Amino acid sequence: MGIFQAIGKGFAESLKFLKVIALFFVFNFVIGLIMLPFASPQNANNPRVALISVGVSIIAVLVFIFLQGGALALIRDLLKKGACSMGDFMSYGAKYYIPILGLFIIVVLIALVVILLVAIVAAGIFAVANNAVTKAVIIGIVALLAIIAAVLLLFPIYAIIVDEVGPVAAIKRGISASLKAFWKTLAFLLILFLATFGIAFAIGTAAMSIAGVLPLKVGQVITIFVNSILQSYLSVVMMIALMVFYLALGTSRQPGKGPASIAPNQA
Repeated sequence: MGIFQAIGKGFAESLKFLKVIALFFVFNFVIGLIMLPFASPQNANNPRVALISVGVSIIAVLVFIFLQGGALALIRDLLKKGACSMGDFMSYGAKYYIPILGLFIIVVLIALVVILLVAIVAAGIFAVANNAVTKAVIIGIVALLAIIAAVLLLFPIYAIIVDEVGPVAAIKRGISASLKAFWKTLAFLLILFLATFGIAFAIGTAAMSIAGVLPLKVGQVITIFVNSILQSYLSVVMMIALMVFYLALGTSRQPGKGPASIAPNQA
């Protein structure tokens, strides 16, 4: 399946997941409202506020993992079986919670190790030659590593859902899928990002323009409301497109079986 076909299917099939989108919207909107008081500039240097903000962020991540597991499993069912049921959302979220959480922890640890190594190497280079050229080289290397990591770690979560494997096996399968078509995957990721970012930027800018002429608090709530809708909808679009693309790469346990035809059932 081509890049634009996968992305197009992501947008087309997203309308069959309106209940999932609504669930993500409620989550994003509530978290946005909770975080709103902590975003005030006067709280910038308040350690207590910072601690509470970090705590809320951690809770949000833990809840999002559950929601993501449920949503991805429903998307898998629709693509591979032709039908899915919203009634399975909670059980799927619980089923895949630990594997996805384990994957998240492993990826964070890998990122921390890489960041530490890059910092050590950069410090050594700067100790010898601290100039504009070396800074540009270091920035270029860091950017290159970030792009490679984004491509290689794009599919492990989909391997967990599609292939029913643990986090370590999922990382191996995900990296294998990316390496199988690295440049195509990179192009897919870039085009998907540009498409979703373009939509979010255009609508977000319009919403901020409207909010700017309203009272501060009202404008902030409207901005959170619009951003929550965008985040929820585009997240589902991206999950569908990525699932379609992963299945099309043929790296799952049933390599000869691509995405099934989509039934008209709504989640």
